Amino acid sequence: MAQSIRISMRVPGTSPMPELLDMIRQIEAAGFDGAGILDSQMICRDTFVTLGLAASATSTLRLFPAVTNPFGRIPPVLAGAAQTVAEIAPGRTRVIIGTGYTSASTIGRRPATLRQMRQCITEVKALLSGESVEYNGMTNRLDFAGSDGGAGVPVLMAASGPRSLQLAGEVADGALALVGYTPGIVEKALEHLEAGARKSGRTLEDLDIMFAVRTCIAGSVEEARRLARPVSVHWGLMWGGPNWLPFSGYDIPEYEIPQGVYDIYPDLGHAPNWEEAIDMTSFVSDEVNGQLCDALGLIGTAEYCTERIQEMAKCGVNQLYLMPCLTFAPPQVEVEAFADHILPALASS
Repeated sequence: MAQSIRISMRVPGTSPMPELLDMIRQIEAAGFDGAGILDSQMICRDTFVTLGLAASATSTLRLFPAVTNPFGRIPPVLAGAAQTVAEIAPGRTRVIIGTGYTSASTIGRRPATLRQMRQCITEVKALLSGESVEYNGMTNRLDFAGSDGGAGVPVLMAASGPRSLQLAGEVADGALALVGYTPGIVEKALEHLEAGARKSGRTLEDLDIMFAVRTCIAGSVEEARRLARPVSVHWGLMWGGPNWLPFSGYDIPEYEIPQGVYDIYPDLGHAPNWEEAIDMTSFVSDEVNGQLCDALGLIGTAEYCTERIQEMAKCGVNQLYLMPCLTFAPPQVEVEAFADHILPALASS
């Protein structure tokens, strides 16, 4: 079991850099496979500076931006930054590109379109492969592409909807799927990825597929679900959940969402006052919130989360990207829970 499940941890760059690097070292020492560095320019330290320093501070950890976007850095800049990190950490660097979320909302713009995503991923892959790309009538290439010894840098696409999953399957080297975490949801998501892969003459086996799961670990399942309320309600009722809950096995009622919930900056799932956000989601019953939490990810005690990982591994989920519910806080609680309980339990099973 231990070798068949690879688990990465999200790391927000909201702490001072020395503390950030210490956390990344802890993640490697705990036995995680990888670390994803949040990319949100108004909230976090620079992602690629952090990745470069993390590459020098670690020896086995796979490193990647989670996730970057087409507008914070144009494709040639993304490719050059990724290649630079790969020279420090050859064979353990990847790029994950998404439409941008807080990266967009905090500068008053909309996330990237799927058309823009297709162009960005295609160009970054081409540049990293040493191919030439045309810009404004000039054809040019990344002069130092492949200078990490030919290990290559995989380019994955973060996807949370059916159309984005199909695009990821078609043009990217793989996908980071934020869709939920039940057998029915995973099965449907893989169908969309496979449909996209067929368009480019590939199969699911050709894709590097990670499932992003929101994570909250506490002393009791009830407390973990309470702490996760802003995330579960945001995802389940306001964002991606409606695409996937019909396949979850749960029957979630419709709710009228108070305007104050919509008004939270930058949004409910990233609320700066977490306890206030918990209170504002009290219009959803504890029972429904529990179902949303189980549909969304790993929310409960360490023992409960271990059992869920083992069960979902039987459905083919062998790569996880953990996204702690407190988006902009260091993932200390989750790192310790996985180091002390979950990863050893998976290793011995």
